[in-house]
Amino acid sequence: MTETHYVYKVVIIGDFAVGKTSLIKEYMEKTFQYDYKPTIGANIAKKDFEIPKSKAVASVNFWDIAGQKMFATLHRPFFEGANGVLIVYDVTRPDSFNNLGNWFNDFKKIVKSDIPGVIVGNKIDLKREVKTKQGKKYADSIGFYFIETSAKENKNVEDAFRYILSNILPK
Repeated sequence: MTETHYVYKVVIIGDFAVGKTSLIKEYMEKTFQYDYKPTIGANIAKKDFEIPKSKAVASVNFWDIAGQKMFATLHRPFFEGANGVLIVYDVTRPDSFNNLGNWFNDFKKIVKSDIPGVIVGNKIDLKREVKTKQGKKYADSIGFYFIETSAKENKNVEDAFRYILSNILPK
């Protein structure tokens, strides 16, 4: 009997140094890397999930997209075909929060269908400058789920990914 195999793409976007790579590493490997190494272009991590009751497997490719402006022209092929998106900002950097709209608009220009999304306020272990209610209000305004995380302390990281996966994987 052949097994059904699904393939999904989740993109993780946001400004540089907001913790996108750290969130993925914490989710996938349960590790935190203290030294900052910027992503060049995109990094892809893959995780397989068995779908209960259906003899199916779902492979999810998590695309960690570089946040530097110089890579903006590369976004189209990275965004195309996405089934879910996490847009990350750093709660200690209001500029990264203020850029959420740019990231969302750029993403929606390429991915026109309604797909599940999460606004992630990261680095809650540090001194915050963006209030929780600001992040929640923005997420509500675009119809996305909202969560705050700390990749360093592994707070709510699993929950952020669980939300997106529960909305894209077959039941």
